[in-house]
Amino acid sequence: MPMTRHDIILKWIAYLAALAVTAVVNYYVVAPLPIPLPLLLPVLAVAGGTLEGAPFGAIYGMACGAVLSGLGHLGAGCVAALALFGWAAGLCAQYLLRRDVWGCLICSVGVLLVWEGWAVGSRLLARTAPVETLLRVAGPELLCSLAFILPIYWLGRFCCIHYGRIYHE
Repeated sequence: MPMTRHDIILKWIAYLAALAVTAVVNYYVVAPLPIPLPLLLPVLAVAGGTLEGAPFGAIYGMACGAVLSGLGHLGAGCVAALALFGWAAGLCAQYLLRRDVWGCLICSVGVLLVWEGWAVGSRLLARTAPVETLLRVAGPELLCSLAFILPIYWLGRFCCIHYGRIYHE
């Protein structure tokens, strides 16, 4: 049975509420703790793409990127990067992986490696810090981000299951 306009609006409200909760937890709950700051919004964009498909993942990734950009990360490049991550995760879940926790885990690990690789590589090219220093920051940040993949996936899965899937195979 196709989703009505009302159902789609409720689904978007649920996913945007999940985005707001994730941003608050990331920057106002976890940030003051004495642990590296995890990258939760890219993982949330991947979860949306994995669960709902590529078109939804791209739009949701743009929303996640806009919030991340508003919090002071990379400007418009963040919006484009997270839209690409959500879209790619949706395509991978549709054609290569399963649309479940394993697909989300694989896509999230890939996205986090790309993000940290880009952060280290761009700073190496700009010669802002030696590689040892950059890896000393990127490694713990990556590990901390990996620890949050499952809670982020379950938040997205809650929205997907309780409000119907937009993408139909």
